[in-house]
Parts: sequence; structure tokens; C-alpha cells
Amino acid sequence: MKIVRPALIDAAALITSNVAETIPLWSSLVTYASGDQVRDDSVHLVYESVQASNINHPLTDPAWWTEVGPTNRWAMFDGKVATVTTGATGLDVAIQPTGRVDSLALLNVDAATVTVTATDGEDGVVFDQTYSMVSDSGITDWYAYFYEPILRKTDLIITDIPLYNAPGITVNLDSGGVPVSAGVLIVGQAKDIGSAAYGARVGITDYSIKEADAFGNFSIVERAFARKGSFSIMIDPALVDEIARVLAGYRATPVLYIGADNYGSTAIYGFYRDFTIEISYPTASFCTLELEGLT
Repeated sequence: MKIVRPALIDAAALITSNVAETIPLWSSLVTYASGDQVRDDSVHLVYESVQASNINHPLTDPAWWTEVGPTNRWAMFDGKVATVTTGATGLDVAIQPTGRVDSLALLNVDAATVTVTATDGEDGVVFDQTYSMVSDSGITDWYAYFYEPILRKTDLIITDIPLYNAPGITVNLDSGGVPVSAGVLIVGQAKDIGSAAYGARVGITDYSIKEADAFGNFSIVERAFARKGSFSIMIDPALVDEIARVLAGYRATPVLYIGADNYGSTAIYGFYRDFTIEISYPTASFCTLELEGLT
């Protein structure tokens, strides 16, 4: 089990190319109708007018404006998996994180390839890899290889970037000139807390509405979902106090939990509902984590 706490990102150093902001900036000189949307780049948010004849009312006034969500440029950094940054012909992102970085995660991705580059001020390019997002999950024989539909991975998790302090990170998403999108981009330093034991459970919590009328006819409204998981982790007894301290510090902080590198479904970005450490044996202890992902 690895934990990646997202590093802080210098918003002033964030560069996104091929990102069109179709929603106009708010202006005190424009009269807005009910339903008109504007954006405020100082807080990276989009607002919608709730009344007609809306002129020179501050965006923080709930009588005139309601918050809609993040701007397109900032959507991948708002901590929500379902909100996505889109690029019409690709997406190039350059960020300057603070602190040491050896891991990167892209969640809720729609792209054919992803190229990640890390650069140090003195050593130059220290990492440069291109990843295909074509999924081979479920391809178990030649029939499946030739006839199963081609699917793409929705997540990319990298934990082998050379450890540098505050490297420059660039990420390129490409699909041959067609639109791409990404829900979350995380960079940070991974901490290995132990080995996940067999018997781990993963699933989702679905927030869609499914209601039946008196005749049994269902009305379904699709909404977001969140991943969830339950893990038992074997830890070194010498690390019990350290892991208890680290997890307590993450009690109200969304982080990326990676249950097992060979099972992408065990990667959950969110928080723990509960953790318990059992000091079982002189040579091994166990930590139980109940995880709840973000939508």
C-alpha cells in the first residue's frame, strides 16, 4: 500500500495549452440575464446569474449569483474526479510543484497517449516517458485480442519518477487531434506503508437516482460515483507509531491510496472513514483501512 499526498502547485506557474475558456470573464459593465455564466480567474470558478438585469453585482452575492464549478483550466486541480479539463485537439500542462516529487497520477482520463516529463534546474530532463492508454484488461486469449472492443485506461499512475525537489513537470495528453480530458492531476511523494493482504475489497458508491413508480417503471438519473475499498495491510512493527501518526495527519486530507500496483482498481483518491492498527505478532502488525473515494 502506497500513499501519495498531493504536492502544492504554484498557480502562477501553471501553464495549460490547448485549453479554451468558452465562458467569458465577469465584467461590472455588462448586464447579465438569468442563466448567463461568467468566470472569475482569481478564484478559478464559474458562476451563473440567478436573476435578470444583473449588473455590477459581486459574484459573492448569493442573491444574484450561484457557483457552478471550476473553470476549464482549473478543473483537473479542484480535487473532484468528475469535473474535467478538456482540450479540443490535445492538452499540454506544465506545473511547478513544491516539495519532493516521485509520483504522478491522472484520473478520469480520456486520451490515447500520455507523455510525462520531469526537469530539474541543474540536471535537466530526468524523466521522459510516453504511455499508451489502451487497456489490455480482459484480453486473455487470441480471440479476445482480435474481437473484443478496444478500451482505454481511465487512470494512469506513475511512482518511479526520480526523486527531486520541486521539479518542473509537463504532461501531454494526445488523441490524434480529437478532444481529450482529465479529471484529476496529482503529483507528490509516495510513502510505502506495507503490503496489502489478499482479501481486499473494492467497489463504488453510486449517487445516481433510481426511482420506481406505482407500476414498477423506473426513472433513472445518472450521477457521479465514487470508489471505495477495504484493505488489510501487513506493516513492520517498527513503523506502527509512524504510520499511526501519518494516517492521523491525513484524517481530513484527500490523498491517493494505491492498494496494489498490479490492480488499478485498488487506486482510490479520497479519504479514510476509519483505520485500525492491530499489533498482532512480534514480527508483523496489521492496519485495516476503510477508504471512501471522491466523486
